[in-house]
Amino acid sequence: MGNPLLKLLRVVRPDTGAPARVTGRKIYILPTRYGLVFGVLLITLLIASINYANNPAFILTFLLTGLFIQAIFQTWRNLLDLSVQWKQTDPVFAGETAFFQYRVWDDKGRAHYALQLAFAGNDGIITDCPANEKPLVRLPCRSRRRGVLDPGRLTLETRFPLGLLRAWCYLDTGARGIVYPAPLKGHLNLASPSWGMALEGDRGVGADDFVGHRSYHPGDQLGHIYWKALAGEKGLLVKQFGGDRVNRYWLDFDAIDSADTETRLRILAGAVQTLSRDAAHYGLRLPDQEIPMDSGESHRQRCLQALALYGVQT
Repeated sequence: MGNPLLKLLRVVRPDTGAPARVTGRKIYILPTRYGLVFGVLLITLLIASINYANNPAFILTFLLTGLFIQAIFQTWRNLLDLSVQWKQTDPVFAGETAFFQYRVWDDKGRAHYALQLAFAGNDGIITDCPANEKPLVRLPCRSRRRGVLDPGRLTLETRFPLGLLRAWCYLDTGARGIVYPAPLKGHLNLASPSWGMALEGDRGVGADDFVGHRSYHPGDQLGHIYWKALAGEKGLLVKQFGGDRVNRYWLDFDAIDSADTETRLRILAGAVQTLSRDAAHYGLRLPDQEIPMDSGESHRQRCLQALALYGVQT
């Protein structure tokens, strides 16, 4: 169960697609450790001034007190009217760090300094927001499992200008990311592919000009193995020749000999990565959907996203 006290927090919740704008009532402010020491110093000075009836000490005490009060206002004002909007998050594999991109600005054109943005349990980013500019910040968030990554509430804080006070607010920006299954290599038999026509030519298996190398797959012809690369400890590679045919593979969830769903998804993710590098055509069959054969970066991302969201309620 969640902490019921969290429901009492004042959180900036923007409308759908709109930026999160910080208002005065959403800002919390408390003294830092230095601020507490400064407060004790002021009390000590005040007591000493009264005890010794020392006018210069009174002047110093009131001067420092006025400085502290002004710092309260300036620290609070450094967050006021800031707008924060989530732009995008690039997909990552499970276990990697995702980066959420945000725009920060002030509609009134004021400058803001020493702003720190962070998700709970992750490292923060310190940045300035110059006047009339919209800087882009990338906030890290560690991923642990495949699926939809919800980084939680964003904390925006500042200790500007003197470090005596900490002002902060919480923002619910609606940011989300996609986490692919961590690829598991070497556990899927890609032997005996079918051949099909390549729309762009010069790909796959042919007998014309040499066009490059790819990783070895069980069932490849021995005459096409690049033995010099093996002798040079560069791995087992296969020569590719231009032609009008490409290797075609079906990646089938039910064909994998494993009872664990996550292991199957990781094996399929590894196969997608391998075949994408080899420029082969491949399709993906999952119990709830089928992705037709294709190739290219967009097809790779589509297959990996299907693996990431398999069985996940979005």
